[in-house]
Amino acid sequence: MPLSNIEEKLKLAKNRLLELDRKESLIEKSTPSESTTTENATTTQESGKIVVFSDVSLERYRKFHGEGKLKRSNIYVRLVRGEVIAYEMPSSVRGFVALELATKLNNWSNQLNVLSKLDITIGNNSEYCADVVAEPRQIPPPAHGYEAQPTIIIEVAKSETLNSLNDLTADYFSTSTQTNSTQVYLAIKIFPRRQDLTAAMLAILYLRNNQVPNPAANFPNPSPNIPPMIAMANTIPNIAISFGTAPLNYQRAAFFINNTGIRNDRLTGFVQRNDIPCTRVGMQDYQITIPANLLFPGGVPVGVPNNFVIDLWEVQQNALYYLVCIAFTLL
Repeated sequence: MPLSNIEEKLKLAKNRLLELDRKESLIEKSTPSESTTTENATTTQESGKIVVFSDVSLERYRKFHGEGKLKRSNIYVRLVRGEVIAYEMPSSVRGFVALELATKLNNWSNQLNVLSKLDITIGNNSEYCADVVAEPRQIPPPAHGYEAQPTIIIEVAKSETLNSLNDLTADYFSTSTQTNSTQVYLAIKIFPRRQDLTAAMLAILYLRNNQVPNPAANFPNPSPNIPPMIAMANTIPNIAISFGTAPLNYQRAAFFINNTGIRNDRLTGFVQRNDIPCTRVGMQDYQITIPANLLFPGGVPVGVPNNFVIDLWEVQQNALYYLVCIAFTLL
């Protein structure tokens, strides 16, 4: 990694992230009747990645990461198979949502160790900094030098694209020592605020052992040999719920289905304007339910509830507070 131009490359990466945010805002303003110009921007934005450096060793990346230049540049990076990738910028809405989800996990069970901003090493040349992770509490505590073995990983994105979030699944469900125990990966994507002060949001749930209902079982008089569930690749979302105060942009919905392989019926919630939006606490279609045995694969401790449930209305309201109210306060 050439040291002479680190600050210059970080500045260019930040400018590209800002440009992605600008394009995202334009996409959120678009309608189905508009030209394909915005559609092309969507494809470019979602499929592109911002490579700051290439051919970087894990040792060199860790030294670079600890030198403080990243804090001055105000961007987040990760090492992905030898490439330093810029993927996000700090924001109050992103930080608050991540904190809220970590708090929910911590309050749900005192048998979990909940960590924020955990460095996760995958193989010899990839290292990510996960927003929130949790692992079963060990008794006695692990010895010095122990690396957390998360059973759930949560990422919250504002600038980061859907494609980037989806690409993380292969590594988070790899057989790497540190992620071998990971059973659940939850991604929360918060889209830009619209002119009417609404915003689209998407919760995407991935499972290591991914099974979804078999649509053939819903046909009249199904064969008794038809299984009620079918297995899917764990790089395909188990379910994705649009839970914002605005519907998911039509181009984003099409792109998400085409590029993740998710079944149309597994993209639910406020997808189109005639869908029922998420407007109050407790709405059945706006709950993320994660079985406890996935978070405690070695056995669920006595007293732990059967499911960890995230009410997406609560996430939506807290995200809007920072996305809309705080933004206007700072103007």
